[in-house]
Amino acid sequence: MTMTTAGNELADNLCLMRCLMSPDLAQPSLLKGWSAEEGALYCGEGAQRLGGLFDAFFESYWREFSSLRQVEWRGTLYGAARVTLLRRDAESRDEQVLAQWCGHGGDEGALVVLSVPLAEAGESSLQIEIDDARGATLRAMGWCAPVPPPRQVRLGLVITTYEREAFLRENLKKLAGQLSDHELLIVNHGAPGLGERLSDAAPSHMPVRFIDQENRGGAGGFTRGMLEHYCAERASHIILMDDDIDLPTDIVPRMAAILAWSDKPFCVGGAMFDYHARSHLFSAGDYLQPGGFGIHHVAPKGGCDVADATGVDFLARIHKPDFNGWWCFALPLEALDIVGLPMPCFIRGDDVEYGYRLKRAGLPTVGWPGIAVWHLPFAAKSAAWHMFYDRRNSLFANAIHRRVGRSAAIRKLLAGFYHHLLRYDYDRVRAMTLGICAFNAGPAAMAAWTYREHNALLADTRRHGDAALASIGTVHSMAEPRRLHGLRRSLTMKGRLLADLLLPRRKTAALSLPPDTVWRPDYVSRPSFVVEHDKDGNIRGAFRYDRWATWRALWLCACALTGMMRYFAQPVPLAHVPKLR
Repeated sequence: MTMTTAGNELADNLCLMRCLMSPDLAQPSLLKGWSAEEGALYCGEGAQRLGGLFDAFFESYWREFSSLRQVEWRGTLYGAARVTLLRRDAESRDEQVLAQWCGHGGDEGALVVLSVPLAEAGESSLQIEIDDARGATLRAMGWCAPVPPPRQVRLGLVITTYEREAFLRENLKKLAGQLSDHELLIVNHGAPGLGERLSDAAPSHMPVRFIDQENRGGAGGFTRGMLEHYCAERASHIILMDDDIDLPTDIVPRMAAILAWSDKPFCVGGAMFDYHARSHLFSAGDYLQPGGFGIHHVAPKGGCDVADATGVDFLARIHKPDFNGWWCFALPLEALDIVGLPMPCFIRGDDVEYGYRLKRAGLPTVGWPGIAVWHLPFAAKSAAWHMFYDRRNSLFANAIHRRVGRSAAIRKLLAGFYHHLLRYDYDRVRAMTLGICAFNAGPAAMAAWTYREHNALLADTRRHGDAALASIGTVHSMAEPRRLHGLRRSLTMKGRLLADLLLPRRKTAALSLPPDTVWRPDYVSRPSFVVEHDKDGNIRGAFRYDRWATWRALWLCACALTGMMRYFAQPVPLAHVPKLR
């Protein structure tokens, strides 16, 4: 424990992570009496804790995945206070005092250093508590290493964008001060001239380059960026980020510190938080469901709010996901030599297959706490055409990795098909069937897919929905629906499919579900015309029974599945980078 006269900045070559008072993720119960202004924290009444997502030091991750074995917390104190370093067990929530300093920093400020070796076992975080504060102020706080890192890293960032200039402008402003030793590449699939339009957000000294290209989807944009950094041979690692995120102001130096101390090859995934509910975790990585490419998020079933200490405890536990979304994902440059390039699937599923491929090649993904972004919730962007890419891309991924057998795949595909057919969602059924047909067309057709085919898909999978919306007319309210269960549900669902095919149903006026209720085919009451509304009362979708559409969908699906049985195990060649080394 050390106290010396200090300046206001941490030594950059020693800093692992700065402590940030994030208004988005602050813990109200632990931070009462604090305010943030110009990087300073002003002490209030009572004990105050720096134990949030961006303040705690997640020692179990540093011990497991790095060569770091000693860490220091440093801060410049003005005024009097007692500063305590604690270890919090993520499972039991027990806390242990490890080091403490008590005194007065005076008007010139004093450097407070609390040093501790990392725990040899367990899942825990290190946190700072300040009490006995009398008008004290803390500045330039952070977790530091007592020695320089064993290696230097240079990051090559890639953002693929399509008509998201407002988001991009704000993130460029945040990245401007983080890229002194790193480079940013923005692949633009929207209107050309993006660099000129964003020149005010990207000053001339900022190491950023814009590339305008034909829209090849997120997969094509990220692949272009990865290739550009690979061929330039300046970056040691690549970071992939979405264009519709809000990122912290120090995510690049945090990522660089982690990779500089890593003692084994791995990838780093950033957690995704809800853009609108800022402290709510969506995912800290994802697991593949056994025997398939469905996914489970690394998140508690009951939700995870890091404004509460238990939410931080969840992230302190060591999770080992199969992959991480490319809203924020870092991989070593040599991974391209080992596993090649992402699957050319345009959008949706590139991160899933590539992350799993990396894991199988010995480059697992680590969802590191403190690396996080805010992202628009996916539920708000759900559309029928997504089913095309989900079905096509998962079938190609399975042809590569062989996680599902032919008969099991058919059962899974039919289950989804019947579900949406019975809810009169003919557009989703159409998209699913087209996805299977696209798989049958082979990997060369997938690689040749462009925005032209994508636009045709959009038009082809919104016909029934648009027609139903146009014919709504008078809408009657529907009572809160009740669901069928057990054997009754199974028998009723089979009977409903036969009735839809063989017995023309009487067309009724539109019935409106309660707000924010999803239309399901296993409700006790099953009208022939249903309207969904969001939580604000706006129409979200309309579904209307059509006997001939049901027959046609069933026939096309049967043809597609027959073809899939033939092409199920087709070889899928993967592109490799040019051998420059």
